[in-house]
Amino acid sequence: MSKLLKRKISDVLMIEIDEPGVIDRMEIDPDGITELAENISEIGLLQPVLLRPVKDRYEIVAGHRRFLACQRLGLPSIDAVVKEMTNQEAAIIRASENLSRENLTPLEESNIFANLITNHKMTMEQVAKKFGYKAGTIKRRLEILRMPPQLQDAVHKKRISVSVAEALWPVSDLTHLDYLLSFAIDGGCTKEVAVSWCKDWKDVERRKKSPGGEGVQDFGPNEPRPTYVPCDLCVQAMEIGQETVLRVCPKCIKIIKENM
Repeated sequence: MSKLLKRKISDVLMIEIDEPGVIDRMEIDPDGITELAENISEIGLLQPVLLRPVKDRYEIVAGHRRFLACQRLGLPSIDAVVKEMTNQEAAIIRASENLSRENLTPLEESNIFANLITNHKMTMEQVAKKFGYKAGTIKRRLEILRMPPQLQDAVHKKRISVSVAEALWPVSDLTHLDYLLSFAIDGGCTKEVAVSWCKDWKDVERRKKSPGGEGVQDFGPNEPRPTYVPCDLCVQAMEIGQETVLRVCPKCIKIIKENM
């Protein structure tokens, strides 16, 4: 191994290489690996992978997809740069490689930031400065990891935006949350619409807890809400459409009211 460390680029046996201890990407597209393997087969590996020595073996720091593509081709060895580095240095390099990818999802960003903060003792401010983010963005991404699994999954699969997930998060009734989430995914949803759905749910829950509110009806996001107006005689709430039209003169209406 010492001989390999003295060289800038080494030809390392595939069987001596281990995949990263922490893989930042939640999913690796198999079609993308196949395409990359075909490309390497035609023109060769243009960029060596980055490895670090761990005991008597090597761990991938950068170039995981290239390694998988060469593995698929059945290559016995791979061009690599071997470099000594700490766990934190390796994590930062992996994060830099993955954060530069256009198809990285917000949930994957969350996992990268959480790994650096939790396992490598970096602060949100340090992570933000290192990768060119605002500290508020780092905090917002970390909040995704506290959301219910169905919201995390929808954000990861890019079925809803982070802002819509944040707006729906306060809905603590998970059955109703699933109900709203299905509307958001199937019909599309803006942050403003999600906020209004959440407000409607909170209003219903508040009325249920008020005296006599046990029979309050919960309406879905696409269901029409009833509109109420006061009765001209008793001034009680009355749903529009239930009223009765009665043509009477002022004198008679006065008599009716006096005798109610």
